[in-house]
Amino acid sequence: MANSNSENNAIIVGAVAGALIGAGLAVLVAAQEGATLRDKFMNTVDLLKTQGQRLKEQSGDLQAKGQEIKGLLNESMEVVKEFKEEATSAASDIKQEVKSFKS
Repeated sequence: MANSNSENNAIIVGAVAGALIGAGLAVLVAAQEGATLRDKFMNTVDLLKTQGQRLKEQSGDLQAKGQEIKGLLNESMEVVKEFKEEATSAASDIKQEVKSFKS
């Protein structure tokens, strides 16, 4: 499930980055005065920086949540292993009791 979220996030990040890069290129190739073109280009660069930083922060948050989930899963696996060991031991004890009862 976490893998699916990271794939979806990667697709979203790619789409946003592609749209921003496409917008930047469109500004570059549009026939406009130099000053207007430079202003639009700088605005696009600023937007890319802002969005890139935001995406980086969200990526860090997602990674931290993924690590938290991984820790919880590891703890759960340890509990399951302990339960299995106790159940196996109890089953063995019951088996011994039944054998001694039959004798």
